[in-house]
Amino acid sequence: MRESSKGIISWFAHNPVAANLLMMVILLAGISTAFSIKKELFPQFESRRVSINVPYRGGTPVEVEEG
Repeated sequence: MRESSKGIISWFAHNPVAANLLMMVILLAGISTAFSIKKELFPQFESRRVSINVPYRGGTPVEVEEG
């Protein structure tokens, strides 16, 4: 079997400059994407529902609401 028919991994093993160049392109693309991606500590979202839970043992819902 010829060396060229073994695939891309074999080709990169015989051409280390091409493999290193591809690695650098991938790293630079990842770094540039990491700096340009939108990042938020607390993202904006709209909530249309509010749920409040208050423990009040033995109290009726009316007593809890008034209290």
